[in-house]
Amino acid sequence: MHAKGSAESVLRCRGKLLLITTKFIFLCKGATMMRYVMAVVGLSALLLSMSCSTSYESKGNHAYRAAKRASDDAKRMLEKEAYLYYRKAVKAHPDRIGRQLRNHFIEMTLTRAKMVLVEGSSNMDALPLFMEDIDSVLTADVDAHLRNQYADFLVLHADSCLANQKLFKAIELTAKAIKVAADPSPYQKRKDEMIVNLAKDNFEIGQMEYEQYKADKDVHALVRAEFRVKLALYYKPDYPGAAEFLSAIYKENKGNYSAYEAVVDDKPDTSIYNQINKYSILLAVPEINTAGGAVTAVVSMYNYSFNPLRLKAADFKLVNENGAEFPANTSSNLVKEILDQEMEVKMTLRFSGVSGTIKKLVYDAKDQDQYTEKYLN
Repeated sequence: MHAKGSAESVLRCRGKLLLITTKFIFLCKGATMMRYVMAVVGLSALLLSMSCSTSYESKGNHAYRAAKRASDDAKRMLEKEAYLYYRKAVKAHPDRIGRQLRNHFIEMTLTRAKMVLVEGSSNMDALPLFMEDIDSVLTADVDAHLRNQYADFLVLHADSCLANQKLFKAIELTAKAIKVAADPSPYQKRKDEMIVNLAKDNFEIGQMEYEQYKADKDVHALVRAEFRVKLALYYKPDYPGAAEFLSAIYKENKGNYSAYEAVVDDKPDTSIYNQINKYSILLAVPEINTAGGAVTAVVSMYNYSFNPLRLKAADFKLVNENGAEFPANTSSNLVKEILDQEMEVKMTLRFSGVSGTIKKLVYDAKDQDQYTEKYLN
């Protein structure tokens, strides 16, 4: 009844304003008077619009105060009513939002968002909309306890995402909590703990996979170990012992394709998985021989990209630990000129003047927009 009565009142107000203005225009003579009239019309429209915004806030305040005294379903309905009126007031004049309206709107939006998250899930479509509402009015002068409550909600949302294996989203939400909180320290600690736990879990899984490889000579387990340790380093690049362990795995795995898609079952969400499984062209180096600066490498290559590849020796290069590059000689035996999709080729690549410790073999066909690499240690 309130909303209907308010709408009718606004319409009557607008109608009267239009009627008075129209009569005034007809009574006026000359261009100068017309300019005054138009100024009056503009000012009147502005005042009316501001009046509507004030009316929305007033009705929101009425529902807000009533909600504080209510309980159960009645409380929820009043909180929803307050949220809707405050939202209308904010949308009416987004550049003129008073501190009380800002705080009350954030408080009621958070109340709605928490209810949806706790009684629903992190997949609910309303959650990002509520977050957009809060972000649109969040400023430094918002009460500290409300900024911390928003951070608490974001961490709760992150926990729900973690439980549903939305790891990237969980990290993103926790980082946002640090940004919006009045006191970011507990949320930074929460993020640090989450990152360490994710890295630790994957590092330990990598160790178990590697032990299985050692015991059973299971190449798939070795590839999974490589994937897990790379994932640990994605979460925490300085995780103790991970870089050294990955280097040892690279040495063992250089003769095999790192075909993560084929052997990794428990994949993280796509946003993170694609950071590890980056290449659609796979390389393996089952044999590599060095004599001074001359290097001969037997290389297998599998094309899992969307296009055939035109093979050229100049597109292959070795890279040492200092980043120096050594392109393959034209005397290399590529066997095929064209490598079709989902096809494999075994070739012999020859390099000259190679120095330092070889870190990886790179295929970089810039004219075909194709890149892949295979770490050797």
